[in-house]
Amino acid sequence: MTHGRRRANLMVADVLKAGGIVVLGCAVLFPIYWMGVIALTPTGFSRSLSSVFPSDVTLENFVTLFTERPMLQWLWNSIVVATLSSFLSLAFGTSCGYALSRLKFRGAGLVLILVLATQMMPATSIVVPLYILFRDFGLLDTMQGMVLGHISLVAPLAIWMAKGFFDSIPADLEGAARIDGCTRLSAYWYVALPLAMPGLAAIFIYGFVTSWHDFLFAKTLINSQSLWTAATGISSFRGEYFTLHELQMAAALTFALPVVVVFLVMQRRIVSGALSGSVR
Repeated sequence: MTHGRRRANLMVADVLKAGGIVVLGCAVLFPIYWMGVIALTPTGFSRSLSSVFPSDVTLENFVTLFTERPMLQWLWNSIVVATLSSFLSLAFGTSCGYALSRLKFRGAGLVLILVLATQMMPATSIVVPLYILFRDFGLLDTMQGMVLGHISLVAPLAIWMAKGFFDSIPADLEGAARIDGCTRLSAYWYVALPLAMPGLAAIFIYGFVTSWHDFLFAKTLINSQSLWTAATGISSFRGEYFTLHELQMAAALTFALPVVVVFLVMQRRIVSGALSGSVR
């Protein structure tokens, strides 16, 4: 009898867990679903929706988005800026993180504190100095200036993340490689970096998402509409007297798609890198 009651209690617990997961999943996914509903609603009719299941569905908002607005150009600008910012931050962060992890020198702790302090500073506190600096160097309203601005956002945490990943890799492996004839640079390239591949993928994803969703720097440093990122372009759908909610939701869904694709691709790299690192 006791065994049967225990099994019943376990079944009830499993049902409650499953129900909690379903409720939590619905709470998380419902805003995305509602964005899709508004995006598929004819222009001007989203305010009159009376049901979560729309009766009139149309793709005119997506057609308008790509025919009457330069959404493809905005997306391309976002992809270029986010990709360059991520790769450059990854290269800078891994090299600095490796040096702070392996090289013992006076003041290393102070350097880490200063790097962390820059990460703790809000973006609003550095955008004005960057604006003045880029103005003096002719980098305002350029993709190069935007990339440099995003690197200033991503690089500090990239250094900390890279140092943590390299700290978890035994230095004896690189020592053995150097005994076999590798230089410190080749040991870093052929031993440390492959083992840190899951961390590198995580740093890239963090940098890409941070750059992709940035609005403050994109709005401040770029004036030309042809150089707008998608985040800035979406904000243009909001007017002084009215807002095109249906078109804005269609743009928001389109804007979120590349990030989802990048995350799914890099997620495979993280898993494969973790498995290959454990084998090594």
